[in-house]
Amino acid sequence: MTSKPDLRAKFVANREQVRSWLEAWEIPEIVWTDEFNEIPAPWVVLGRDEKSWLKENAPFLDAYHWMFLGRPLTPGVRKVQALWRFGVGHRFEKLELSITSVCDPGYLAEKLTLAVHHGGLKGWRQEDAQPLYQWLVEGVNTRPLDDAVRGNKRLGFILLSFTRFPTGDGDVAVSLTAVETDRALDGSLLDDNGVSIPPTQ
Repeated sequence: MTSKPDLRAKFVANREQVRSWLEAWEIPEIVWTDEFNEIPAPWVVLGRDEKSWLKENAPFLDAYHWMFLGRPLTPGVRKVQALWRFGVGHRFEKLELSITSVCDPGYLAEKLTLAVHHGGLKGWRQEDAQPLYQWLVEGVNTRPLDDAVRGNKRLGFILLSFTRFPTGDGDVAVSLTAVETDRALDGSLLDDNGVSIPPTQ
């Protein structure tokens, strides 16, 4: 059984991972509507109670998340949203990103790639950034804007799901979800290097 100090340490590590990510993801086209909150959603704690809540309650959370909304500063960007979700045992569940803007494949691919790159997700490698960027450029740009686009891609131990939808006013709404995985897209297990293990005959 995991001890209370160990559980608290996991929570603090998750909190600092998200905090560091928020500071590292460069997206000057928006300003975040709220400062980083020490207490994750869905809890609301009075300021005077935060210290005791973090000490006594944080270790035993079943599920929690941090959500960030960006207020656009430039005309081409309409909406930016990010969600970090954690589950039982403080296990990372997923990072969800969404941007609504003019259809600029290079810009959207760059911002989404940098968001994942700075996430510090388990198994993410420096060399994964370029193939992710190229895949996203193709996903944003390869079909008419009136069409919806969906796709999945695995890079090492990270499974990525991408969607692009028209907004009806000439813009696009794109989203990218990153989760950790131990399986390839065909369901086969991955070895310690993130390479698919062929099924035994």
